[in-house]
Amino acid sequence: MAGTLLIGRRLKLGLNASFKTRRLRSGSKKAFLIIVWSLSALYVFGFYDRGWVPHDEGAIAQSAERILAGEMPHRDFDEIYTGGLSYLHAAAFKTLGLNLVSLRIVLLVFFLAFVPGFYALAARLAPPIVAAAVTLVAVVWSVPNYFASLPSWYNLFFATFGTLALSWYVETGEKRWLFAAGLFGGFSLLVKITGLYYIIAAILFLTFREQILNNRATEVQHDSSRLFLSIKTIGVSLFLAGLMMLLRRQPNLMEICYFLIPPAAICGVLLWDERQGGHCSHFIRLKSLCALLSPFIIGAAIPVVLFVVLYVSSDSVADLYRGVVVLPQRRFEFASLDFPPALTAIASLPYAAVLFFPPSRYPTKWDKLFGFGLISLLFAVLYFSSALAYFIVWQSVRFLGVVAVLAACQILSRPISHTYLDGAQRQILFLLTSMTSLINLVQFPFAADVYFCYTAPFVCLTLLAVLARQPGVPKFLHFGILLFYFLFAITWTNTGYVAAGIRNSYPAKELLDLPRGQLRVTRHDNHLYTQLVNLIRQHSQSNYIYATPDCPEIYFLSGMRNPTRNLFEFFSDKKDAHSLRAVLREKNIHVVVINHEPQFSRILDQQTVGLLQEDFPHFVDVGHFTVRWKE
Repeated sequence: MAGTLLIGRRLKLGLNASFKTRRLRSGSKKAFLIIVWSLSALYVFGFYDRGWVPHDEGAIAQSAERILAGEMPHRDFDEIYTGGLSYLHAAAFKTLGLNLVSLRIVLLVFFLAFVPGFYALAARLAPPIVAAAVTLVAVVWSVPNYFASLPSWYNLFFATFGTLALSWYVETGEKRWLFAAGLFGGFSLLVKITGLYYIIAAILFLTFREQILNNRATEVQHDSSRLFLSIKTIGVSLFLAGLMMLLRRQPNLMEICYFLIPPAAICGVLLWDERQGGHCSHFIRLKSLCALLSPFIIGAAIPVVLFVVLYVSSDSVADLYRGVVVLPQRRFEFASLDFPPALTAIASLPYAAVLFFPPSRYPTKWDKLFGFGLISLLFAVLYFSSALAYFIVWQSVRFLGVVAVLAACQILSRPISHTYLDGAQRQILFLLTSMTSLINLVQFPFAADVYFCYTAPFVCLTLLAVLARQPGVPKFLHFGILLFYFLFAITWTNTGYVAAGIRNSYPAKELLDLPRGQLRVTRHDNHLYTQLVNLIRQHSQSNYIYATPDCPEIYFLSGMRNPTRNLFEFFSDKKDAHSLRAVLREKNIHVVVINHEPQFSRILDQQTVGLLQEDFPHFVDVGHFTVRWKE
């Protein structure tokens, strides 16, 4: 009896201690969340009105303004994305005012929601202080580098929210989180068609989870094993074949390494895991898979269906299809950018070696000496900055997404007894790896360096997940590397705009002195666009002007209407000069603006230039623009 009481007392004390430990951990998570959220908000607030790329701001602003005027994306004008974000921007204009800052406020609100979502994912992989540090690194590698309310940022945010919902589903088994994850996928699709990458990654994960749940059953059914393996092999082959068809337009070694190998690796893990262990009957497995996919797919379908209904009701589904599926293919000809040569991936090899061949649990003095020497070298590079050092460091970061995915797949392909993973940890690692491998595709076909920033947070999460699964990880080495990249972003990339691996300062010293501007830009841009707008207003005698090619910002900043469907000319079918003349006369246009340095579309042909010179004889050159008018 006394022994029983003693055991009961010890059990009670143990439960109380366990409860207190969980409460302390919960309190620690909340404290670090408040710290990291506050620091992120204070830091990013300094960027919300800084800088611009004129045609980007003009495109999203003009789309929103045309919606406020009663037009519909794709039906009435060539919306360059799916169109959902333009409706959100239109609501921001109506609520906050018709200027570019209103769009930045929308992005700031979503970013402030993104930070705790990202931290919650990181905190599932590491202690709160480590999660907070990784979150801060993800922050400085994301929106401060290009604070513009562009769709790819919202793809990142919705993918983060959806991944968090899927992780909660792994922990709780509640189907509502699958539905929520699907909703975020649907919203992401409405922002930009590249939201499909998140949806595919989520489906791969749910397929993997079904294997985890059913492949360890005691009843072995080899027919079921072969059937499901065959089905999944066909599905994976079709998916990878689709990727290869996409990449055939830009077939070079770097694109293959960056866009094809990571998805192929995660699909290989999926098929490898399918071959292992026992299997339930195919009916039970099929039922289980449908139970996982159905809530997710229904959630993803609801926003998309409601959006399509708008076009069904206006008999313009064909316009939606043309705008979302057909026209984007023109980006391959006019708005594409290759990666740098494959040799630049060499810059990521030192850290890749640390990930793939981690030091032993008990590092020798040589291991410690190597780590100290590597960190010292990195900080010396940071101090003695140069163009070459910037390029090398930037390229070392650029390829880390591939490195992270391959390192994670190496862990996932090992026998479970050798990975220090339980079922839930294995699923979370696969989830993050799948997301990173697919979301990296947002950089195709326009592989500008800044596009890496749209994927950098998921690279951080996958690297953290890999390190969390390595016993005896050299904390000093990885913390030093983390701190280096954090300081690199703050001191080098955040101070300018990321462009072609070149350190590019951006002195945003003046306010764009126009009612619809109000952003901090360079002195050159302020002078250029205020002069342009003043000339337009001085000579225009109607609500319309004609500005071409690829200068949507001029319409918005001047408050004038666009007589064409075009935001960027390469998206639209080219009209002959005489058809253009008829449009200009119909709209009573007195002012035209010619852009001599379009970013994407071709410069005006000589026949069109001659027509405009004939009809609009007066002109002034302003920077790379020519303003022409008639009395």
